[in-house]
Amino acid sequence: MAEAIVSIVVGRLTDLLIEKALILQEVRDEIEVAVAGLVRIKTFLPDADSRMDVERIHILLRDVRDLAYEAEHAVESFVIKASSTKKPFQWMNRGKFSRKMKDIQKKMSIFFDLFSDYNIRPTSESSTSSNRESGKLKRFHSFTTPEPQIFVGFHEDVECLVRHLVNEADDSYPLISICGMGGLGKTTLAQKIYNHSAIKTHFAAGLAWVTISRKWQTDRVLQRILICLVPGNKDSILNMDTDKLVEYMLQIQGRKKCLIVLDDIWSTDAWDALKAAFPAGKSMSKLMLTSRNAEVAEHVNLDGFIHKPECLSPEQSWELLRLKALHTGNCLDITRDVKRMEELGREMVEHCAGLPLAIVVLGGILVTKPSLREWEKVYRDSKSSLKAGKGLDKDYQREILSFLIWSYNDLPPQLKPCFLYLSKFSEDESIDIETLYQLWIAEGMILSSDKREGETMIQVAESYMGELVQRSMVQVRFNNVESSLTKFEDCSLHDLMRDMSLLQAKAEDFFEEIHFQSGNEFHLKSTTESRSASTRVVIHLGEEYSSKKANYYFSKKRNEKCYRSILLLGEFGTRSLPWALGSHVANFRFLKVFSVENYTNFSGAFSHINFGRAVGSLVYLRYLSLRDTNLLIFPSLQKLVLLQTLKLDISDKIYVLPWLSRDVLVKMDCLRHLYLPKFKVDVLGRKSKLRFNRLSKLETLENFDTSWCEVKDLRELINLRKLTVTVRGSYDILEEMMKNLDDLASSASSCLRCRYCLL
Repeated sequence: MAEAIVSIVVGRLTDLLIEKALILQEVRDEIEVAVAGLVRIKTFLPDADSRMDVERIHILLRDVRDLAYEAEHAVESFVIKASSTKKPFQWMNRGKFSRKMKDIQKKMSIFFDLFSDYNIRPTSESSTSSNRESGKLKRFHSFTTPEPQIFVGFHEDVECLVRHLVNEADDSYPLISICGMGGLGKTTLAQKIYNHSAIKTHFAAGLAWVTISRKWQTDRVLQRILICLVPGNKDSILNMDTDKLVEYMLQIQGRKKCLIVLDDIWSTDAWDALKAAFPAGKSMSKLMLTSRNAEVAEHVNLDGFIHKPECLSPEQSWELLRLKALHTGNCLDITRDVKRMEELGREMVEHCAGLPLAIVVLGGILVTKPSLREWEKVYRDSKSSLKAGKGLDKDYQREILSFLIWSYNDLPPQLKPCFLYLSKFSEDESIDIETLYQLWIAEGMILSSDKREGETMIQVAESYMGELVQRSMVQVRFNNVESSLTKFEDCSLHDLMRDMSLLQAKAEDFFEEIHFQSGNEFHLKSTTESRSASTRVVIHLGEEYSSKKANYYFSKKRNEKCYRSILLLGEFGTRSLPWALGSHVANFRFLKVFSVENYTNFSGAFSHINFGRAVGSLVYLRYLSLRDTNLLIFPSLQKLVLLQTLKLDISDKIYVLPWLSRDVLVKMDCLRHLYLPKFKVDVLGRKSKLRFNRLSKLETLENFDTSWCEVKDLRELINLRKLTVTVRGSYDILEEMMKNLDDLASSASSCLRCRYCLL
């Protein structure tokens, strides 16, 4: 991970030298010396990473990572102060910066001495990984179109279970259960059945799929099922209490022929909480569930049919590996010894014991290895990573985890932090791709050195995701909207892959996870007690969390300097935020990412004005989301000169402070993605309109409203790719709007691809 962090910082400093060339011209030489030092340090890190189990080397790598962040912080601080300090006083800023950079150089010299003392050898860039050329990510797949899902060995299972589900005889099974160990392909099998043409026809009136997982909330599960069955009644469903939801569920199943799938149900408690919503006797509807525990299926209905898929045979295992690792769309070396590769592949796949997840992960590693020599190396590594499977007991499950860790270690450095970032989100959560890419970019995980000509950073982020998908480490849904800027719509992790990701995140001090829950005596429940000087935090607020404990956490004195990002996640519709967040958010002044979404109530002394002023002090922010909150637009935004993504898309009434300047955005020249409120806003209480001039780097602009946004500024947004507009007022406004859009679209430098106008 240290290698990835150093690469991130080198990329960030290089980008700042280009983007802020005028501001940094007097200190350019000092920054370039620091970059050269970091690049040299980077050559020692592959050898150090391979020996991270040695405590002193683990500590050294952590210190290297912290030094890289220290250099990044020093340069960003200089940029911010230079942007806000009057010229006569800028010499003070320069002197402080020079002293800081000299201190960083001294620390680098100490690291080089330690590398020598620990016998850590530099590795040439070309030999550190088969997936890199001069540090760039080698792309193995373009994902121009969705690939057909690889499905081997379960075709007869599908047809058998489909026949049971469409059978309407008196002796038919009311419940079909698919049970077995993790990674066996239960969900994949259920998806094949769910999407089968016979099922679509027989249950045309109603199909619903919901994932239960280890955490569930009864109302939310029932709501998701009902929204699938009667999508037109979504608004009323979301406002129903539990009794109404149960009543409506029974009513729908009584009059419609429905198939409801409960995927990944872990416990009998989960079923006991839901069973009132399902008919106890004969019904037109059918139920299908997947679980690791056959006892759950028996508890649900003793008269149900329990299907336990078998592991793949040796021949089926090789077929699955071949389709994954040797498919024709791959950029493979045609001179290779295919026969020898098949011999190696057949022997390696024996280690997987017929478990589909292990096989496709192995295939995901091999698909990035074009040569026979690389296959031979994977063969040697696999023998130490996973012993030949002789059964699927708990010991073998632990070996599967080791196998998944091996697949993680095989990732290029760029992809490792991106993969670990996914474990921040809840189990089985569908993660919005556009949001994820923006977070990756804000965290510096997407390297501009991986950009191809004409690409945006969002497109580079998508190439990173494509490589993770190619390696079968991430599951995605393709976007079915042709005009979308991303090929993928959302993503998720298999639960075993997520378990591995959490383990690695803990081992590498990647982020701190904090839970505030009702009845929890301890205000802090972390997955890792990070000792790093720079930490990412994920805060979970339970349904009835203790505000007192949360307030204590936010208000107490601690080393806030280390926090790079805070994601505040409310579980199951948290009612309000702790007041101390509004009063003390300025303590976390070095944040680069701050996300507070889906909160509309703020308790006690949580003040809009206090919060607005405090956020203005977070001058290092690159990502700020207040989506679906009722927080104010505030004038202190103009201080956030490094901000790349700003999300203010809220639906409720907004109150604008009377001293809000129409030029509040124009100094934010790093802004790439801007989401405005979704309704009419009164700027300054008079006829002034919000300006967008000087935001030439903007790529996404949503909810532009002609009643309070300056139409003439649109022609300056030459890098705009996605625009949504609401036109209000006279025909003259519409005519002016269309003229500016036409000028923008016809410009030779225009990138505009998506336009949506609401009149």
